[in-house]
Amino acid sequence: MRLPMPSAGCMDLWAVVPEMLLAALTLALVPVAGFARGRWRGLPALVAGAGLVASMVLTARTWNYPAAAAFCGTWAVDRFAVLYKLLIEAAALLSLLMLASHFRGRRAQAQVAMPLLFATVGGLGLVSGLDLALIVLFLEILSIASYLLALLMRTDLKAQEATLKYFIYASAALAIMSYGMTFLYGLTGSLDLPGIARGLHRADPVWLLVAAGIVLVGYGFEITLVPFQFWAPDVYQGASAPATGFISVVPKIAAFAALLRFLLEALPAYAPQWSPLIGVLAVGTMTLGNLAALRQQSLKRLLAYSSIAQAGYVLIGVAVANRSPGGVPAASFYLLTYLAMNLGAFAVIGVLERHTGSDARDVVRGLARRAPWLAAVLTLALLSLAGIPPLAGFAGKILLLTQAIDGGMAWLAIAGAINMAVGLYYYALVVADMFMEATSQAPPQSARIPVGAGYAAAAAIATAGTLALGISPDSVLSAVMAVGWLR
Repeated sequence: MRLPMPSAGCMDLWAVVPEMLLAALTLALVPVAGFARGRWRGLPALVAGAGLVASMVLTARTWNYPAAAAFCGTWAVDRFAVLYKLLIEAAALLSLLMLASHFRGRRAQAQVAMPLLFATVGGLGLVSGLDLALIVLFLEILSIASYLLALLMRTDLKAQEATLKYFIYASAALAIMSYGMTFLYGLTGSLDLPGIARGLHRADPVWLLVAAGIVLVGYGFEITLVPFQFWAPDVYQGASAPATGFISVVPKIAAFAALLRFLLEALPAYAPQWSPLIGVLAVGTMTLGNLAALRQQSLKRLLAYSSIAQAGYVLIGVAVANRSPGGVPAASFYLLTYLAMNLGAFAVIGVLERHTGSDARDVVRGLARRAPWLAAVLTLALLSLAGIPPLAGFAGKILLLTQAIDGGMAWLAIAGAINMAVGLYYYALVVADMFMEATSQAPPQSARIPVGAGYAAAAAIATAGTLALGISPDSVLSAVMAVGWLR
C-alpha cells in the first residue's frame, strides 16, 4: 500500500514535533554549555535527557496514526518510521548516560549533549525522508554531529586523526551518493521515492542500476557495508568509548531504515536484481568483519570489526525484504537486539577506558575477580553478539536465518551460520581473558573500579534488554512483525 498524499496543504508541522523539540533543545543548550561551570556542567545533559524522554513519548503517540505522507509527500508518517525513531531515541538516551558519566568533571561534560541531540535529529529525519534532497540533508546532519562526538577529546591526537579520517571519508561518500541521486532524477524525473518508482518504466535499466549502485555508497558507508567499512576501525578506536558506542549504533539504525525505504519504495520493480546483490554483500560484510576481528588486541577495534559483521547479519533481512514477509521485521528486531548488546559492551569498555586510559584487551584480564558485575555485563553482551542462547542475539540471528530460508536464499543462511561459528571464537577469547589473572603488561589498576551512575544505569538497561529479548522475545517480536512494511 502506497502512502496516501495529503489532500491540501504542505505545512504538516504535527509530523515533526519530536524533531523540532530536539532541534530547539540543541540550539537552546549551546549558550548554556558555553557558560556552564563547576557542578552546572551536568545541566545540559540533564535537560537533553529529559528532552529525549519527551521525544520518545511524542513519537510513541503517533503509533496509531494512519499512514500518511506529510510535507507534500516528502515525509513518511507510518509505524515503520515510529519503530525506528524509538530505537534511535533509546540508543541516544543510553549513549547520553554513558557520555555524561565518562566526561564527568571534565571540560567536555557540558558539551556532550549538543552533538548527540543534533545527530539524533539527523537520524530521525533520515528514517522518515521520502525525498532525495531531504535524505542528503539529514545524512549530512547526522554525519557532522558524529564528527563532533568523535572529537570530544579535542587534545587527543588519536581523536583528531579519527575525526579527520571520518570527515574526509564521509564527505566523499556523501558526494558520490549525491552524484548518483542526480542520475536517478535525470532517469525518472522525480526526487521523491514513490515518484522514482513510478518513473522506472521510462528509465534505461542499465543506467538505473548504475545510479542505484552509486547511491548505495552513501548508505553503505553509514552501515559499514563492505567495501565501504575501512573507516570504522580507526574512528572507533580514536573516539571515546561512549561516543564510539553511539556512532556504532545510531547511524547504523538510521541508515538501515533509510536503505530499506529506498529499496522498497523506489526500486520495488528491481528487487530480483538488488536482492541477490545485497545477499552477496551481506556475505562479504559478515566474513570480512569476523575474520579481521580474530587478530585484534584493541577492544574498540575488535568491536569495530564485530560491528561490521553484525551489519552483515542485518543485511540478510534486507536481502529477503521483498521475498519473505518476515524479512523487514527480522532486520528490525535484530537492530533492536544489536542496540542492547552493543551498548552494553561499550558501557563496560567505557568504564575501563576511563579508569585505565586504555582499551587494550589486557585491561579485561582478571576483571571477573576485580569487578564481577562489570565482567557479567560484558560477558552477556559478547555472548549475545556471538549468538549464544538464550540471549537476544541468538533470537535475532535465528529469525534472520529462518527468513533467509523462507525467502529462497538458503545459501545466505548457511553463510550466516558459518560466520556465527567464526565470530564465537573471538568473543569467547575476550570472555576467557576476564577469568584469567592480569598480566604484568596490563595497565596499573586499583582494586576498585569506579563505575559512575550513568554507566551503571546504561549497563543495567542494556543488560536487561539483552536478557528480556532473548528469554521472552514473543511480545516485542509480535509488535515488530505487525509493523512489517507498508506497500
